[in-house]
Amino acid sequence: MSRIDRSVSNAAVIPVIVGSPAFLTDPEARLATGIIGINGVALPGFEDAYHQHFEFRRRVYVEQTGQLDPSDLSDDGTDRDADDARSVTFAVLENAPEGVRIVGVARTIIKGADGVDRPLPVEEFCPELFAEDPLDLGSVEVSRVIARHERVAMQELVQWHLFALMSSYFSSHDVGRTFAVIEPWLERHLAGVLAISRIGEPRYIEHYLDYNLPVEFDLAGSAERITERNATILGQLVAADGALEYFGRISRVQREAAAAAAAGSAVPAVVAAPTPSFSAEAVVEGG
Repeated sequence: MSRIDRSVSNAAVIPVIVGSPAFLTDPEARLATGIIGINGVALPGFEDAYHQHFEFRRRVYVEQTGQLDPSDLSDDGTDRDADDARSVTFAVLENAPEGVRIVGVARTIIKGADGVDRPLPVEEFCPELFAEDPLDLGSVEVSRVIARHERVAMQELVQWHLFALMSSYFSSHDVGRTFAVIEPWLERHLAGVLAISRIGEPRYIEHYLDYNLPVEFDLAGSAERITERNATILGQLVAADGALEYFGRISRVQREAAAAAAAGSAVPAVVAAPTPSFSAEAVVEGG
């Protein structure tokens, strides 16, 4: 299991994007989900968020969980690699009192999306599984899935929104077989949320400094699991086609503080800070 450094809190790893316009169209929404980058390029308006999500990955994988060695970082000191050039990057943003926070990220590595027919990480880490039958172009690996929040229930919700967002993308795009490389303890958790099957035994993967195992997603079955929890969300996300969709409402205290700030009130508004807590890490490795 990853080596959690309990001295590094979730609050410490979550990036804040000061001045982000993400919630201008719905200033009382709590969360926003959408695509922030495709094939290594930020979508218009998400340049800062896309840059900060690499820093988010570094803080989690290097500082908090020790799943990557600092020597694996890119030249700018963030967790960015060649697979980002063939990935769709998803994010969950939170409308917090201190600004817009990136509380969830994930990427789907799509074989051939960069114009090059090279193996997915799962093919490199588990070569015996694909020696006789290499994966087709368009095959996918879910990777760098991170959800972080001070509150356990909110962290679990953020992770679920990431899976719903990716599922909506899969259902509206022509993708092939879909995989992930995960820590063994995470297998049971994911099986309770999505439809997955183990396709190989755990093995030590030097790149992640730990034991991991490969799984394959049943995309239709996973969509059914998500729909069981929320009957309309996949349709809503498909219709948005990657644009930001909004969920939940901010607290009354936060609304009043925002209104006071907007009105230039001289009366300071006191916003209670959330109590930090840790839960089992919502992290999918791979790629």
